[in-house]
Amino acid sequence: MTIALNRNTTSRSSLRKRLAGWVRGPTLARDIAIVLAIKFVLLMALKYTFFNHPQAEHMSLPPEQVAQALLSVPASHPSQGDQHAR
Repeated sequence: MTIALNRNTTSRSSLRKRLAGWVRGPTLARDIAIVLAIKFVLLMALKYTFFNHPQAEHMSLPPEQVAQALLSVPASHPSQGDQHAR
């Protein structure tokens, strides 16, 4: 039983040493992790600030009308073609 306790404390001490070295030393992995964490926080703040709720609740359209407006092909006007050739 004492062997199991000794293994656990050695793994904890090695984990503490690695964590302390990671915090103290200038490592690329630490810098990248910090930058990614800051970017993630900023992106989530932007998302919740600007994209969480629609600007006006009363300005909603049925999905069928939106799909028709997005997928329809605009009609071409025959009078607007090749004006420079005349």
